Amino acid sequence: MTYSNNIRFEDMLSVRYAGLRIAPTRAAQRELFKLGLDLQDCVEILDDGYSPRKRAKDTIERWLDKGNKTLNAVIAKDYDDTRNEECWVLIHIGKFTKRK
Repeated sequence: MTYSNNIRFEDMLSVRYAGLRIAPTRAAQRELFKLGLDLQDCVEILDDGYSPRKRAKDTIERWLDKGNKTLNAVIAKDYDDTRNEECWVLIHIGKFTKRK
């Protein structure tokens, strides 16, 4: 399964996590815009957040609590044929209220 087919070349920024560039999918770009976030916010979630559950190999999900809301980001490692390099693909970012 390849996520890099869903990346537009214009959207490839040089924001990095764990040494690899982060490239958002179109769906993730819409989620970022809707939440008013950018890729730097994703890096903050990935660096400072915690892992709520186990994901597949080379897939990372992190949650970060901010007040009564929780931000979550999901990235997967993939190979970008356009730039001939490995990268992280942001496949989801969201915000929700945790139940008590």
